[in-house]
Amino acid sequence: MPEIVADLHLHSTFSDGLFTPAELLELVVSKGLRAFSLTDHDSIGGFASLTPTPKVTFIPGIELTSTYDGKEVHMLGYYINPNEPELGEVLKLIAIRRNQRLMDIVDKLNNAGKIALDKDEIAENLGAGSYNRLNLARFMVKKGLAQSIERVFANYLGDSSEAYEAVNYFSPAKAIKLIHKCGGLAFLAHPYTNNTSGFIPELVECGLNGVEAFHPSHGASEVKKCLDWAARFKLGVSGGSDFHGNENSPRKILSAGLNGERLVDFLSLDPSRDLAATT
Repeated sequence: MPEIVADLHLHSTFSDGLFTPAELLELVVSKGLRAFSLTDHDSIGGFASLTPTPKVTFIPGIELTSTYDGKEVHMLGYYINPNEPELGEVLKLIAIRRNQRLMDIVDKLNNAGKIALDKDEIAENLGAGSYNRLNLARFMVKKGLAQSIERVFANYLGDSSEAYEAVNYFSPAKAIKLIHKCGGLAFLAHPYTNNTSGFIPELVECGLNGVEAFHPSHGASEVKKCLDWAARFKLGVSGGSDFHGNENSPRKILSAGLNGERLVDFLSLDPSRDLAATT
């Protein structure tokens, strides 16, 4: 298997990761990676914590949460301009809705009478950021309400649970449009993790730039399918570990990513090159 030299899907404490951006930078450098992207859920807050270093190329990214036909569709944005005003406004609104969704879930759990969660304690524990069910699950394990995150989702927070609250921020088409507004490239994240591959032809019509083929949840057959989609629609290819900080998880550094040849192909997609050519 060719050596992985780039991880383009990493999460920090600014969403649901356990490592700070600075700690992630230290980790990717220690692993000998040549490029990485910080792709927090609906947040770019971690960029300011990263100090540029010649040891590794940083690609500013984000993982936007959209919804289509009742299904979550995660859209990775690469090379985004964090100073785009519209992006800041949208992310502020999503952060409010994310936190409200989390508290609505807490209300449902409390009203069911099985457990008692203190919303103020949760808010204080989480602090400021863009949070989801994984953050709540970690809190519940910390409080001794379950032995593991897996048990929390199985008993309380799963998609089929009574406490589940659907995500409805915006459509994939609007996510793609926003990424493009920020000068970025829009990639469909892990198409075979949540079965969104069937949306690819329609997303291409909306301006989709690529697919995340290499992901820990993708076996050889899923990778091939992604590469086939990319070849069919002339899309770019990305890959990453989707690392959240748990070294015991299948999603850890070097579990998936791009080899040298594919990194070169990916870097050639950098829209700034096109902008430079026209100025």
